[in-house]
Amino acid sequence: MPGKRPIDPPTAELAERLREVEARLTALEEKTPSADAGTMDSNHRKGAQDNRFWVLEGLREQLGGASGGLIYSGIAPTAAGPVEWQYGHTAQEILELDDDHAAIVADRLAALGSPIRLQLLLAVLGGTTSVADLSALEAMGTTGQVYHHVRILSAAGWLRPAGRGAVQVPPDRVVPAMLALASAL
Repeated sequence: MPGKRPIDPPTAELAERLREVEARLTALEEKTPSADAGTMDSNHRKGAQDNRFWVLEGLREQLGGASGGLIYSGIAPTAAGPVEWQYGHTAQEILELDDDHAAIVADRLAALGSPIRLQLLLAVLGGTTSVADLSALEAMGTTGQVYHHVRILSAAGWLRPAGRGAVQVPPDRVVPAMLALASAL
């Protein structure tokens, strides 16, 4: 064929670069968890790299004969210091809520249904507890509007008074609040 050169075999330098790229790719693939296992950070604890489902195994032990369950726990920094908490429920407890408990759950979830209330809750979790300081945050509205949202979050149990003009997330609601937010990510 006129004007076309035959393809030269790879040079030693090119072959070496190809081997390096393949080695890097293999190393990356080994670090990447399978799709059904979530992420390494969320499914592994220190020193237990070979046991991806350590939480599930512990849950199975705790459930005994129950047909299913849910456990959630966490360690979260707060302005008042770190909070550590864990909850556990059987699947039956969750799936068979009576009317009174269903109303409480609905109210708690509804309180988080406003972007401004979510931002307020995040700000309080982050250490801004004064209503005046919360009102000064961008897009929060007037002090009266902030108090309105604070009352809704307080009625739902996400906030409580922490002195004059200040609020906090109750320690037993920090992990559930973060879990509610994380489950919607």
